[in-house]
Amino acid sequence: MDIVRARNAGMHTAASSEAGTAGFRPRPTDVFVVTYPKCGTTWVTQIVHQLRTGGDMSFGEITEVVPWDILALDCGQDLAADQVAAPRLFKSHEPADRIARGARYIVVARDPLDAFVSFYHFLPSYVGLPPGSLTVEEFADGVFDGVSHSGYIWDFLLGWWRRRAEKEVLWLCFEDLKEDLPREVRRIAAWLGYDADGADAPRVEAATANSSFEFMRSHGAQFDEHFTFARRRDAMGVPAEYVFGEAGVVGKLSKQPLEEN
Repeated sequence: MDIVRARNAGMHTAASSEAGTAGFRPRPTDVFVVTYPKCGTTWVTQIVHQLRTGGDMSFGEITEVVPWDILALDCGQDLAADQVAAPRLFKSHEPADRIARGARYIVVARDPLDAFVSFYHFLPSYVGLPPGSLTVEEFADGVFDGVSHSGYIWDFLLGWWRRRAEKEVLWLCFEDLKEDLPREVRRIAAWLGYDADGADAPRVEAATANSSFEFMRSHGAQFDEHFTFARRRDAMGVPAEYVFGEAGVVGKLSKQPLEEN
């Protein structure tokens, strides 16, 4: 756990974090996909990117075209620059009281137990530890002792829940996306101002198809965070010979045996 704590601390610099929060002035049309870690960030980011581009998949890894607010400076990305399509889109795990203000926010909530299990399978591998290096109990002790940059999940969810009535905030649930993806894509599209039953029907259809679990799994290298990992591995102290793998499936301690992360 000490290795996880030390390497995770090198994930971004204080300057980059400041540049992506208090130091960033978003445009009113900008959209942030905001979640606690492992609550559907990449999934919803893909949905919105597909909606804004009409189905473009030409990116190498999605963070190249959707910057992570607090890692952008460290990754050589200019948050103020125009992006490949409008609206500009950003990934974030920032609490409601710390995120850059003045934009629009899609907040995704998830059953905390499922989020924890997905986090347990992801974070040790991201910082260069082999599977099984930590027990679930050891990881829980570490996460609840402040390892996560995003703080405690209940504080995170409650902070955003208090802002749920703001017109600039759209609240989604991971479980609703799993239950009926086409319905939720249409909901996101409507909030963004697209006409799903009219001129924008093709882009909504493309976003739905390109955001299915089967499609994203078959294009796993485009969603596995290797873009940020490659730029921060030295600062995290990850051994040079370590290879970070692509996204897959994770175990789940509740309801069902397997689930997408």
